[in-house]
Amino acid sequence: MKTTRRGFFKTAGLGTAAGLIGGTALITPSVLAQTRHNRSAGVFDNGIIQLSQNESGRGPGPRVLEAIRAHTSKRVGRGYAPDYVPELQDAIASHFNIDRSNVILASGSTWLLQGSVHAFVSEDKPLVTAGPTFSTSEATARGAGLPVTLVPLNSEAKLDLPEMVKVSKGAGLVYLCNPNNPSGTVHGPETIDAVVRAILKESPDTYIHLDEAYIDYGDPAKIQTGLALTQEFRNVFITRSFSKAHALAGMRIGYAMGNRDTLNAIRNSWGMGDVSMLGAIAALTAFEDREHIEWEREENNRVKAFTVGALNDLGYDVPESHTNHLFVDLRAPARGFREECMERKVAVGRDFPPWENTHCRISLGSMEEMEVAVRVFREVLG
Repeated sequence: MKTTRRGFFKTAGLGTAAGLIGGTALITPSVLAQTRHNRSAGVFDNGIIQLSQNESGRGPGPRVLEAIRAHTSKRVGRGYAPDYVPELQDAIASHFNIDRSNVILASGSTWLLQGSVHAFVSEDKPLVTAGPTFSTSEATARGAGLPVTLVPLNSEAKLDLPEMVKVSKGAGLVYLCNPNNPSGTVHGPETIDAVVRAILKESPDTYIHLDEAYIDYGDPAKIQTGLALTQEFRNVFITRSFSKAHALAGMRIGYAMGNRDTLNAIRNSWGMGDVSMLGAIAALTAFEDREHIEWEREENNRVKAFTVGALNDLGYDVPESHTNHLFVDLRAPARGFREECMERKVAVGRDFPPWENTHCRISLGSMEEMEVAVRVFREVLG
């Protein structure tokens, strides 16, 4: 189907790929779930190029895959013992030079985000968050009928930190996603340090959540961990995930670092799930393989430069991204672009209010996937 640019902005029609998901262009996890038949046939993601979930397009490193194979034994039948889980917790604590009690694990960082809302947000202590940003904290608060103060991103697609400081007095929890999802933008360590101190000066009982899920993709010259703040202030904590640069989204492992009492409050407010033994050995191997993480960051940068260059050539602006996704200013609703891409079996991101009428998030796959995707983008946008 040939599509003109005018047609792209007007179309709402869906093709075969979109039909897989009941007449919408929104991908659900079950649509992309692998079956044994497809695995044996070499078909992945139902033949759709998956650029909507921010997973790694390259998968785990070779050492991780070997570790999973090597530790798959009859021991999995005695899996109630938390094999490798304490060792993973120790490795994280040792790497960051903190006590083991300053680290908790969860079966994905979702549990940690939900737990922090339940622990620290109440009817008279709202959640302060950005819009758009990673939405689990906001969705958890709204689902529980708890108040939310939403601060829109600024004109540079960055967190509006001065405004977030202003509205944080009396808040139960402030959520700062850095690098931010979906915009990919960052704030440097001096800025984050100043913001945390400003919030706590005016509101010393407020908890501050620094979400660093994408920090391994960031430029070290422009973003650094806020870990020192968690050691100075009992109510500052960090969450991270093994789903992104470590490429273990299917294993479901996340962790938090902070004051022991703060972490216990999060854990006791909400279930953290169990980290499986194979997930733990995979995460432990990935965490220790710093060489592969550096390779993943550089390869992601190579793919990003290629994709941003193509979008710029088409006349579209992309904020500087320190993640494995882009937030493209389409100057039109994301829905039309998403539907046209799905018609060509390329899945891009969902709507991110209040920017859904101008911007679309595109995850970065492998170079091979992005070469195909860019051809689709040229056809749809050009």
